[in-house]
Amino acid sequence: MVQLGVSPLAGGVGRRVTLHGAPALVAPVGRRGGRVAPHGAPAPVRLTRRGRVVLLVLLLVVATAVAGLVAAPGQAAERPAAAPTVVVRPGDTLWSIARRYEPRRDAFETIDDIRRLNGIGDFTVHPGQRLVLPSRR
Repeated sequence: MVQLGVSPLAGGVGRRVTLHGAPALVAPVGRRGGRVAPHGAPAPVRLTRRGRVVLLVLLLVVATAVAGLVAAPGQAAERPAAAPTVVVRPGDTLWSIARRYEPRRDAFETIDDIRRLNGIGDFTVHPGQRLVLPSRR
């Protein structure tokens, strides 16, 4: 009958595995019970599939953050020009202002836009009144 004996080595560096009648073999074991390379250095880390996925995601997050910091800032949109205005002269009507401001556009649409922009409820304007005009299309 063959007997197998396992006993810790001095200093806790490994275990002595003996088979009665055979020379002793030493199986190196790390401090936490993990394997170590024969020369005493820890064995290389082997990643599981989940570990590789986590590492890949981490690298992608870091790369995205670095790219965001390094990228040139975009140019802000230009400030919109001040809305055009007109001062109502004596004898002006919304119709005459609309025809003078945008002669190729339907005057009714322009009048509706002027009324909406200026909060005018009816069609009456007074001399000296400042009106905001719609932007040209």
